Amino acid sequence: MKPRIIKNAPYFIIGCLLLAIGACTKDNFLNVTNKGALTNLSTFSSQDNADLFVNDIYNNIPDVNNVDENLDQYTDNSFCGANYQTGEATVRNNAINPNNVPTGPNNMFTWGTNYNVIRKCNVFFQQAALNKSIYDPTWYAQRVGEVHFLRALFYTFLYTNYGGVPLISVPLDNQTMDSAQLFYPRATADQTVAYIEADCDTAAMDLPPAATQSGRASQGAALTLKGWVQLFYASPLANPSKDLTRWAAAAATNLQVMNLGIYSLFQDATGTGFRDQFLQQNNWNPEQIFARGYSLPGKGHKREGYLGPTIVNGTEQAWGNLSPTQNLVDDYEMDNGMAITDPGSGYDPQHPYVGREPRFYQSIVYDSSIWQNYLMLMRIGGNNQSDIAATSDISNTGYYGKKTLDSSINGQNSLGNGPNTSNYTLFRYAEVLLSYAEAQNEAVGPDPTVQNAVNLVRARVFLPAVPTGISQDSMRNIIRRERRIELAFEDKRWFDIRRWDITVNGPGVLVHPDYAMVITGTPGAPTLYQVTPILTNRFSEYMNWLPIPQSVLDQNQQLVQNPGY
Repeated sequence: MKPRIIKNAPYFIIGCLLLAIGACTKDNFLNVTNKGALTNLSTFSSQDNADLFVNDIYNNIPDVNNVDENLDQYTDNSFCGANYQTGEATVRNNAINPNNVPTGPNNMFTWGTNYNVIRKCNVFFQQAALNKSIYDPTWYAQRVGEVHFLRALFYTFLYTNYGGVPLISVPLDNQTMDSAQLFYPRATADQTVAYIEADCDTAAMDLPPAATQSGRASQGAALTLKGWVQLFYASPLANPSKDLTRWAAAAATNLQVMNLGIYSLFQDATGTGFRDQFLQQNNWNPEQIFARGYSLPGKGHKREGYLGPTIVNGTEQAWGNLSPTQNLVDDYEMDNGMAITDPGSGYDPQHPYVGREPRFYQSIVYDSSIWQNYLMLMRIGGNNQSDIAATSDISNTGYYGKKTLDSSINGQNSLGNGPNTSNYTLFRYAEVLLSYAEAQNEAVGPDPTVQNAVNLVRARVFLPAVPTGISQDSMRNIIRRERRIELAFEDKRWFDIRRWDITVNGPGVLVHPDYAMVITGTPGAPTLYQVTPILTNRFSEYMNWLPIPQSVLDQNQQLVQNPGY
């Protein structure tokens, strides 16, 4: 089975001085040793040193390209047969509890990890303000804006998983503060969202529309983050009263990003810009709004080795941890824009990979498709025969992922050397368009601006425009499908199925089975395609909000656990 892997070293070089000032243990973020004024003085006594401190905050953005667990494994999009991994063992086994809280990829959800970084942000605000007279005013204003964005980002990781959380705006120090100063109660969800919005507003005011250096926050990034938090806050999980003003606010903020006029959907000469935007040669393209960057030598990533197709050219090349489910595959439309369930779509269940929309071919490795000039046979007796029993690293769904992977990189080489420098994209323009469309549709209905935003995303992959004159409910279903397909394997589905409150309710995507495709026959001969269940998901509705870790509750008696745990 696939072993756990320790992530790469950070791609920013940070001196011991900086490590000391931000030092705090992963699981006990309040127990911070006072390093004294000398450390603060040394770190912030020059602009260059202070810049390194900010770089270290950036370096804490989750290094998701260097982990073997994709967040789609927590959802109905991908099923990795490694049954010890969090997606199957905990999330989809109805086993989440305060003693085994899912961490997300590279500790994206981890309570202590996020508060450690928030503390670094607060240290910067405090110490840089004391030394601002020695800094260039333009540099100072921009870095303050960037750190406000970063603090908002790490609070967003907390809010979108736990709800309301303690809002801490000063560095905590158990050497100089008593317990009343150290231990904060949870803020309400309303207060938490307002705090994130305020940080984003401050950042947007201080930052240039587009980043002045690759990987830095910008006004566009700050507004996009604000619009995403507002969208989550407006959604059914967080908005049971159906307050339409929340949807209107989310629509307005996403429209602000659109009106900046600096982002566009990436397209290249091959017509495969949807997929190619994730390749390293297309880093920082006009669609990327905010991303974590990588560099060589030594600071690349191993995504192809962890997630790529397993058997290639007769050799086990990768772990295959990105294994799309049949559930996801069935949501790709036909190239005429119709769902495969539509009687007029032309879909043939015995020729299921014929005539599908372009994003299917750019996202999925399927039976008899080509990867690295190798014919991939997922059928019984083939070189990648579906491993339904999950006894090997070969996919047990009958599919591998293609999107976000670089076919020019050998998986074994990736596992050994980390040669890829493609960005990990946190926000891109297609998501903004779909977020605007969703929020505006909920606020006022499917007006022409909603249709235009969705149609821009569909036009890039040559799909017909959505029908005019459709109902709000029909448009909602279209937008949700577009988000699932457009953003697959980008760690978005976990947040979407929870905020839409469909993990258990409605379609109940985490209480129904995951399916694989089992194929019999030889190429060129009659073939039988049989959809087969491989896992019956189990999930409880209260798990839409993660529990506060028990170790944190034991430390801070003012915290109240989320209901159900």
